Amino acid sequence: MESRKALKSLAIALVLIILGSIFASVINSDFNSVKVSQLSFDTERGTLAANLYMPKGAGPDNPRPVIVLTHGYLNSKEMQDATAVEMSRRGFIVLVVDQYDHGLSRWSADIPNGTELGTFWVFSMSDAVTYAYNQPYTLKDKDGNGYIGCSGHSMGGLSTVMAVFFDEMQSLQSGHRMIYAAIPESADFTFTNNVAPLETILASYGNRTMGIVSGHYDEFFFGNNGEGMFYKDFINNSVSGAMFLGKNDDAERKSGEFYDVPSGDLVLDGNTVRESQVGKHIVYLVNETHAQNHFSVTVESHIIDFFQTAFKGVYTLDRNLVNMASANQVWWLKEAGNFVALIGFFLFFVPFITLVTKKGYLKNAVTEEVSVVPLPKKKFEKVIYWFVVLVYTILPASLFVTLTNIDEMFVQVADSIKLLRAIMIVFAVIMLLIGIISKLNSSKDSSGRFASYAMGAFITTAISVIDILILFKFKAFAQSAYFNSTTSNWYAFLNLNLGLLFAIIVVMMYYFINKPNGVGLAEYGLKVKPVSIFAAFLTAAITVIVGYIILFIINNVLNVDFRIWTFAVKTFKSEHFITMLKYLPMFFVFYLVISISINATTRALKHGYLVAILSTIGGLVLWFVYQYGTFFITGKAHWSNSGMISIGLLGLIPSLLIAAIFTRKIFEKTHNVWTAAFLNSMLFTMIQVANTILLWNLVNP
Repeated sequence: MESRKALKSLAIALVLIILGSIFASVINSDFNSVKVSQLSFDTERGTLAANLYMPKGAGPDNPRPVIVLTHGYLNSKEMQDATAVEMSRRGFIVLVVDQYDHGLSRWSADIPNGTELGTFWVFSMSDAVTYAYNQPYTLKDKDGNGYIGCSGHSMGGLSTVMAVFFDEMQSLQSGHRMIYAAIPESADFTFTNNVAPLETILASYGNRTMGIVSGHYDEFFFGNNGEGMFYKDFINNSVSGAMFLGKNDDAERKSGEFYDVPSGDLVLDGNTVRESQVGKHIVYLVNETHAQNHFSVTVESHIIDFFQTAFKGVYTLDRNLVNMASANQVWWLKEAGNFVALIGFFLFFVPFITLVTKKGYLKNAVTEEVSVVPLPKKKFEKVIYWFVVLVYTILPASLFVTLTNIDEMFVQVADSIKLLRAIMIVFAVIMLLIGIISKLNSSKDSSGRFASYAMGAFITTAISVIDILILFKFKAFAQSAYFNSTTSNWYAFLNLNLGLLFAIIVVMMYYFINKPNGVGLAEYGLKVKPVSIFAAFLTAAITVIVGYIILFIINNVLNVDFRIWTFAVKTFKSEHFITMLKYLPMFFVFYLVISISINATTRALKHGYLVAILSTIGGLVLWFVYQYGTFFITGKAHWSNSGMISIGLLGLIPSLLIAAIFTRKIFEKTHNVWTAAFLNSMLFTMIQVANTILLWNLVNP
C-alpha cells in the first residue's frame, strides 16, 4: 500500500516537472518562433556561457539588432529571462551571458583575494558585446557601427556602463561603435569611478540612447551617501542622476521622459579626443526594491519601451513585432512553468526515498519505528517546552545580522560577535559549575537525575567551548582561496553557529527534562547502527543525484531549469561540486541538529508540521517583514546597511521551509534523523553554491 502511494506521488512529481518545464520552454521560445540554445565562447579573459535567443528568420542572411543582457552580483543569466523572452518575441536577437565566475562562466587567470571586484563586472558585458558584434547575425550600418543594445541588472548594470565606456575607447581606434543603446537596471555609477571619472563616463555615451531604471527602494544604489536601505529619488536628490539627465539648472526633470543631453567633450590625459555630442537620456523611477526590478511587469514595460524607441526606424520586421505593445508580456508565464517544475522537483524526494529503501542495502536506512518524545505534563515543564520552541524561532532572527556579516570591515558586527562570545563564555562557566555540583550530588541520588544533569551540563559546556573557539576565529570564514564562494561563507558560518546553539538546547532538554522522565535516545531517532547511518547517507546521495540528473536532462533538452524569482535549482560544473564539499560539513551540523530538534519537539503535537515550519522560519520571516516594513513606512530600513543579507532571505526562507517539511516527512518513513539530515545538507548546500559567485581561481596574496 505504501509503495503504491509512493509511486503515485512520484508520478505526480515527474508530471509536474515535465509539464511545467515544457510549458516554460514553449513560452521561452515564443511557441517555437524563437530558437533558444546554450553556448559558450572564449574571450581574452576566460570563457563566457550564454543563452542565445534567435527569432525565426534571423541569421547571417537576415542580420538584426542584438540585445545583450547580463545579471547582477551573486546571480546568473537566468535572472534576465524576462527581458530575453520579451525582446526576442519582438524580433530582436538576444544574447544572455553569465558574468565571469558566475553560473557557468569562468575567469581564466588567478585572482588575488580582495581584487575580484575588478574582474567580473568590469569586463563581462564588454566581452559579450565584442563577441556579439563579430557574429554574422548582428546588424551593422554601412560604416560598421553595430546595432547592439545592452542591459544588465545591478552589477550587470555597472557592467553595462563599463561596456559603453570601453566601446567608446575602442571606437577612437577602429572608427566604429558596437553599442547603439544601453539601459542599466538597478545600478548607477557606483564603482565605475574606479575605472574613469563620472564626467568621462558620461562623455563616452556620446549620442547614444541611454536609460536607467531606478528603484525608490533600491537597497544599494541611487543615493549620495553610499550604500544603504533608504528612500531614493535619483532624478531630484542624486548628483549623478542630475548629471545623467543634463540637469545643471533648476529645470524640472520627470520619470519616463527622454531628454536631449549633451555628453560633454571626451577628454583623455588632458586632451579632447572627441567633441560633445547630444544623446537621448531617460530615467524610469519605480516604487520597487533592488530584487523586484528583475521580476517586474513595470520594469519590463520600461525596458521594452526603451529599446523600441531606441531602435525605431533602424530595422522593420515583416510582422512589425518591434511595435508590439510593452504591456503585452508573457515572461511571467514562463516563470509560472518554472515554478510548477520546481514544486515537482521537491515533491520528488520523499516518494523516491520511500521506494528505494524497500529493498537491497538501502533498506537499512529504515530503522525500527520509535515512540514519540512525549509532551510535558507538568505545568513548569510545559512552560519550558514552549519557551524552547520560542527560542528556536527567534534565535536565527536575533543572530542573523551578527552571523552573516562576518567580513572584518563590518566593525559593528565584529563587536556583536565579541558580545556573543562573551555571553557564551559566561554560559559555559555556569554550565560547568552546574555539572560539577550535579556530579557531586549524583552519588546521593538513587533516581539518577543528578547524574543526568551532570552529563547534560558537561556536554553543553563542551559544545559551548567549541562555539566560542569558532567565534574567536570567525574571520577564518571570510572569503579565501579555500572558502571561495562569498555568500556561501555567510550561510556556512550562520548554519554552523546556529547548529551548535540548537545542539545546546537539544542536549539540555534531553538531559534535564526528558531523560529523567524515562525518554531515551531511541525516541530522538539517534540510536541506530552504523550500517543504518551509512545506508541513510547513500540513500540521500543517490536521491540527490537522481534529482539533479532529471534537472540536467530538462535543462539540456528544453533549456529551462527549476525556479521562482531568486530561488532556483540550477545545473552546475565540477568546480561547484568540489566547492559544495567544502561547505557541506557546516551545513550538515545545522541540518542534523534541526532534524533532531524538530522531530523531538513536534512529533507529538497535533499540528506538528505547522510548529516545525514556524519554529524554523518564523523568526526570519518576522525579521524580513520588520526590515522592509520600516523601509517602506519610514523610508529607512532598521538595519540600513544590510541590504545584501536582506535580499538573501528570499532564497534562505524557502530553503528552510522545505527542509523543515522534509525533516518531518522523511522521519516518518525512516524512523531516524540521519536520512533527512544528509538529504537536506547535500541538497541545499548544492543549491546555495550553484546559485552564487564561485571564485574558483582565487588565490591568497
